[in-house]
Amino acid sequence: MKRTPKRLDHPAISYFIGLMVILIMLTVLGGMIYHFAFSSQGPGLLMPLVNKYNEKHTSTILKSAQLHQESEIHEHFHQFVDYQEAPEALRPVCYICHSNLPHSKNKQIRAMLNIHTEFFMCETCHLKNEAGIPIEYKWYNPLEATPQGPFFGTAYDPGTGELSMVDDHISRIAPYFRKGAALESTLHMQNAPLARDYLEVRDRLTPEQRASVTKKFHININPKGPECHTCHSSKSILDFKKLGFSPKRTTDIEHLNIVGLITKYNEFYLPDLFKQQENNRTEDQGRP
Repeated sequence: MKRTPKRLDHPAISYFIGLMVILIMLTVLGGMIYHFAFSSQGPGLLMPLVNKYNEKHTSTILKSAQLHQESEIHEHFHQFVDYQEAPEALRPVCYICHSNLPHSKNKQIRAMLNIHTEFFMCETCHLKNEAGIPIEYKWYNPLEATPQGPFFGTAYDPGTGELSMVDDHISRIAPYFRKGAALESTLHMQNAPLARDYLEVRDRLTPEQRASVTKKFHININPKGPECHTCHSSKSILDFKKLGFSPKRTTDIEHLNIVGLITKYNEFYLPDLFKQQENNRTEDQGRP
């Protein structure tokens, strides 16, 4: 008489171990495929196809803008650090052509001018107000209707003496038209209809057509910003107290010494300390 073999129930741990082994095998297999197909450290068998696809679908203007930005970063004197930024669609429309380091013509002061982009929207310095409408300045954050701060650059850390660290690195000071009891924004972001339309068709425009369209973005824009003393003085157009600046920070901004360096001096001289040391070393080696 045949006996039916008894069915064995495997413990749950055995199924878990089997699952882990399968996952490890799939991970190793995926890593091998990536290494041989796409990795720069491997043969890169599929990279020619990927590059061909990217070249076909990459905007020439976008590629040029990226190269321009990389060049600005390479030539910039100061060290760059990563910080929080607004989503691309909520960044100023100016960044489409000018990037977030727009000042590059005057090598003497371009670094100092570009520092201002950490605190101001572009229109704060370049707004053209031919109608003479009263302007008020307040903090703007594309992610918050009424940002509360504390805002970067408004106070010092008493322990280090440097600018206080804050969580909000997106808010910038922006100008608003005062119309009765209401404030009207002067800002234009990349999600505006005209900006979105331009981004979609700019690769198909001739240089003349592109220049004509970009003029619309500059209707209320002054190419040259205000003089330093417009803000860096006791008669500043900015109400630092209302904007949340500490008294010490306000005093330093109003009497910033760098303003004098920019307005008084055209040339800067550094002592040839290392050259002098090298000359002394050469003389010592030449002695018997």
